[in-house]
Amino acid sequence: MKRAATARAPQRPARQESALQLAMGVGLVIALIGLLVGLSMAFSSEVAPCENGHFFPEGTTDFTCYVHPQAGLGSAIALFSILLGILLVFSAIPALATVRTRATEPST
Repeated sequence: MKRAATARAPQRPARQESALQLAMGVGLVIALIGLLVGLSMAFSSEVAPCENGHFFPEGTTDFTCYVHPQAGLGSAIALFSILLGILLVFSAIPALATVRTRATEPST
């Protein structure tokens, strides 16, 4: 006696591979946006009053002092975004390999 076909047919491997590649691409774009935001925060500066006894090198014509109020947080966001992108790529590689391997296996 033959078994009845299951109600849910397995997804085509090409569709799964496309979905994985799309998810990886979206994740990398988000990580890149985070990197750019972090770097812009780290390198943004604001004019601040100079402290008493501040030394200016000889020949200075601009006596303005600057501070970088978000340098630490911006650096942390940039580093986290880089690590997130690396983790995303390293986790997508075996997932794509698994989907491609299952596509070549004969169905039972």
